[in-house]
Parts: sequence; structure tokens; C-alpha cells
Amino acid sequence: MEPIKQSLPQIARSFIEKQGSSERICPYCGRLITPIELDSEVLGTFRVTPACKCEAEKAVADIKRFERAKRNGEIHEYSDDDQMIRHATLAGYQPEAGTQRGQQVVQSFVNQFEQWGAKGIYLFGENGLGKSHLLSAATKELRGQGVSVIYTTAKLLVAHTRKPNSKWDYLNAYKAADVLVIDEMGAEIPADWEMGELFTVLNSRQNRKPTLYGSNFTVKQLEARFEERQKGWGKRLMERIIESSVLEELIGNSRRFDLHIRNTEQLNRRLRGHD
Repeated sequence: MEPIKQSLPQIARSFIEKQGSSERICPYCGRLITPIELDSEVLGTFRVTPACKCEAEKAVADIKRFERAKRNGEIHEYSDDDQMIRHATLAGYQPEAGTQRGQQVVQSFVNQFEQWGAKGIYLFGENGLGKSHLLSAATKELRGQGVSVIYTTAKLLVAHTRKPNSKWDYLNAYKAADVLVIDEMGAEIPADWEMGELFTVLNSRQNRKPTLYGSNFTVKQLEARFEERQKGWGKRLMERIIESSVLEELIGNSRRFDLHIRNTEQLNRRLRGHD
């Protein structure tokens, strides 16, 4: 054991010099890095080529990026991605006169995410105008920027927080996500005893992190629907949405009906081809 102990300083010194004891060019800034001499009681005097500041910053950035990707992956496990529009992109959204501003607002949120701070968007309008398309596209593009985003619906959010074995996991994920997307607000009103879970989530994000909403209802209509279930809940919900979001309405003709027309025309052409 003693011979090995005696040889360790020489082994360490040889390793250090082998790894970097000659001039080299920084691959990032092109600066010439020259060796320096260091003195150690154990190793004696030895030469080593230090890391450039660029390399050190790159190494730190890589570690942070890896840690963030790992954290985001863990958060995204609680997202209901199967509810998203699969191939939705902001560039692929085809706006009309009454929906163009909505697209621009969502695009601004994506492009200037940091500047928006804790402010979110309440996107509302009739069925078939592309609310879910815009929210799905925003989710995917923000994730591409390294932002953690959970996409869910109001119904599923409440359902997840009812599960006794995973309730707190979901609540913590909803709280931790950089952006929370809640689609179909008001499509189904939670039971009296379930409303508290929705407000727990919203309260945890209030003035901290942005939430994006999609709904067929104005905030006043949403307030009325919640008030019908239990007095006071609707007003509380409306106040939280208004305080933390910009309200953006989509106006136009349902694209689902246009799709129905195109499908019918395709079918008619097929039938005529068999006449």
C-alpha cells in the first residue's frame, strides 16, 4: 500500500500535464490559452493550461440546461398532451379578421415570454375558431425554448386533483410549471367540493407565473355559470382571471363547419366518381 501512496503524486502530476499543459486555442472565442505554473506541497511545481472563461461559462450553461431539461421532463409528465391539437403551429394558424389579433397576442406571449412576467391570456370565443389550436401551438413552441408548460383542461385538472395517491404530485406540478394552460374553462362546472382544488391551483400561481385559458364564455358568463353552482365562487374566479390575464376574444365563423363542408364535398366527388 505504501508504494502506491508514494507514487500517487507523480501519477496525479502526469495526468494533469497530459490533459492540458501546452498552448491551445479556445474553440469559442479564438483566444490563445497559455500554460501556467502552479506549486503544490503534494505535487510540487507543475504546468497546466487553464480553461478559458468562455469554456467555463459554456460548461456551466450546459449543466444548467441539462438540469432544466430534466426538471421540465418531470413536470411535463403531468401534462395532458393527448388533449392538444397534434400538428398545431402558430405559423399554420389561418387568421380571419376577427381572430388575427388573438393570434398576434399569443405570438407576442411566445416571443416575449420573459417580458410578460406573470401575466397570462384568457382566450375566449365561439366553438371552432381555433382557441385550442393557438394554445396547443403556444405550448409546443414555448417548450422548444426550454419553458416548462403543462397543458390540460379544466375538467381533467379537477379530476387529477381528486386522486388521493397523486393529488399533491399534480398540485405541485401545476404550481411549478413556468406556464399552465387550462383549456375548455366552463365546459363543465366542478361540484361544490371540487371547486376548492381549482382555486388552490390558481391561487398558487397568482402574481407568480402565467396561466393561459381557453373558453367559450366571456368572464361574466363564466362567473354566472360558477355562481349557479355555489354563491361566491364565480366572482372569485372572475377576479383572479381579470387580475392575472389579458382578455382576448376570437370572433368569426366556426372552422369546424368549414371542415364539414370540405369533407362533404370530398365525399360527393368520390360518389360521383363511382356513378
